[in-house]
Amino acid sequence: MPGVDEARQLAALTQALGDPVRLRILAALESVCVPVGTIVDATGLRQPAVSHHLRVLRDRGLVRGERRGTYIYYCLATDSVAPAIEALRRLSASVGGAR
Repeated sequence: MPGVDEARQLAALTQALGDPVRLRILAALESVCVPVGTIVDATGLRQPAVSHHLRVLRDRGLVRGERRGTYIYYCLATDSVAPAIEALRRLSASVGGAR
């Protein structure tokens, strides 16, 4: 059983992953680093909304931004993120999806 601090960390992480837009952003970053504009185009959201979601993901250590010229490119922060998203997909399929 996790201790109190670990449970809080896991709860904060799952809260960040509990938003469909953030999951779509993470999926878009699974194998490439992309600028914010590409994420805006992929999600259909306005830039301020995408920036908000990226900030949440960055604060939880799931993505990182790197400046390249005048653009900031976002990437998955660790190699552990993509397998975690895949594990969530498998879990969702095994429990019959969202109900």
